Amino acid sequence: MSFGGAVQGMITTLKNNSRRGDRTNYFKKGHDKTSGESTGIPVVKISEEKRKAMRDRLIAENKQHQRKFLFIFITLLAVIFSIIAYFLFF
Repeated sequence: MSFGGAVQGMITTLKNNSRRGDRTNYFKKGHDKTSGESTGIPVVKISEEKRKAMRDRLIAENKQHQRKFLFIFITLLAVIFSIIAYFLFF
């Protein structure tokens, strides 16, 4: 009676999961630039003005990216429709 490789797959999965304990988790390790009682990645405090400026800049970049994508999409759509119309009517 054959299991179709299901048993071997389970054995391999169990082996791989048992090996995970040796790996280092960098999020649980202490970070050099944090305080003594803190562990993990340091969080830098920024002022409200800098946060708002960063947010506005990201929104402007996203709008510019969307406009560029929309222009390319409409141009390609027009080219495809013109090719289809050319082959249908000429």
